Amino acid sequence: MKRIVYAAVICALAVSACTTPFKKAKDGTEYKVISNKKGKKILAGEVMEFNGVIRYKDSILGSSWEDGMPQYGRYDTAQFPSPYKEAFKVLYVGDSIVFRMSTDSIIKTGQAPPFMKKGQYIYRCFKMENAYATEQQADSAQKTHIKVAQERANQKQLKQVEKDLAANKDQIAKDSKLIDEYLAKNNIKATKTSWGTYVAIQTEGTGPKLTAKDVASVNYTGRTFDSSKVFDSNVDPKFQHVTPYEVPVGQLAGIMAGWPDALKEMKKGTKATVYIPSSLAYGKNGRSPEIKPDQILVFDMEVLDVITEESKIAKQEAEEKAMKAAQEKMMDSLKNANPGVKAEMEKKGN
Repeated sequence: MKRIVYAAVICALAVSACTTPFKKAKDGTEYKVISNKKGKKILAGEVMEFNGVIRYKDSILGSSWEDGMPQYGRYDTAQFPSPYKEAFKVLYVGDSIVFRMSTDSIIKTGQAPPFMKKGQYIYRCFKMENAYATEQQADSAQKTHIKVAQERANQKQLKQVEKDLAANKDQIAKDSKLIDEYLAKNNIKATKTSWGTYVAIQTEGTGPKLTAKDVASVNYTGRTFDSSKVFDSNVDPKFQHVTPYEVPVGQLAGIMAGWPDALKEMKKGTKATVYIPSSLAYGKNGRSPEIKPDQILVFDMEVLDVITEESKIAKQEAEEKAMKAAQEKMMDSLKNANPGVKAEMEKKGN
């Protein structure tokens, strides 16, 4: 919350407290640069690190401060479109830039959101946080923000899931009734999570239950509840992706909520059948043509392995380092084998 407030304050100060008048770019967008020129001057070719916030009246429409992840971009004004070409002409670390666009011009395009009214402004505010001479330096800086950004994204997703569950409580109750009846009829014992996913364990597995800090390597087969038709599997060659599926248990983006919900009831080596209410799967939209709207799904799952998020990141970094070393070795071999190529590459700075 402090970062969100900070972003709003930065934008408010840049817009109202500063006496610097707005200038007009070639495309008609108004902008102002608030600079004390005390920071390092940003040079052409360097990578900018900056935070930004978009504000309409008293509402924050987007904020990298809120997301916990600064934005990065090459400082090359020759390639910038208007109004960035004009506003970013001379920049120092610590500078702030404000763009002001009339809502009238947005409304004219027919793409304005319903809440937007005529005679108002959209403000986009940027704060230049740093500048890096190389992409490697920028990548290193970016990595320091990834963990915070992921945690904030997960919290936003968690709030959205809980909001969706509250909005779809009638559908969840309907799905739960069908699942309960099926389990009772077939004498199947299952644990129901607080969200409403049912987990019927066949093989218990070993060690502690999975947590939000774990990454699970999973084999699975998914089928519809009403017809038992298989719609996806990573153990059946017919679906052409016979490799274990790595699932960060604490991340809800890009995966149906029923999966991490179920995995928290499992351990390494667990084999289970999972019954996912439609609201924790593809919901009212379904996934045409295999999955209908409000379709309950069933997954046979096996947790093959469990590693921590930190171990996964370390593994990825090691793989990237090894790949880069292999590429550099290949380029060195190519240059040594062909003096002409070597001279050309050295001329270009490679």
